[in-house]
Amino acid sequence: MTLQRATSIAVSAVSAAPLRGTIAVDCAGTVATFEIDEELAHRLCSDLERFLTQVPRRTSTARSG
Repeated sequence: MTLQRATSIAVSAVSAAPLRGTIAVDCAGTVATFEIDEELAHRLCSDLERFLTQVPRRTSTARSG
């Protein structure tokens, strides 16, 4: 699998009841679009919050003396 860098992300609402939307991720000119529901949106928020607040881990070369 090739890892590509996302260059932009767009989130759009499709329906308010039930809450549904789409996420479009642009990677080097190729756009992948995903449909999400409210449950998946909450899980994504939780995962992104954990990602943004994680504490950098020390490596063996970064030990203080």
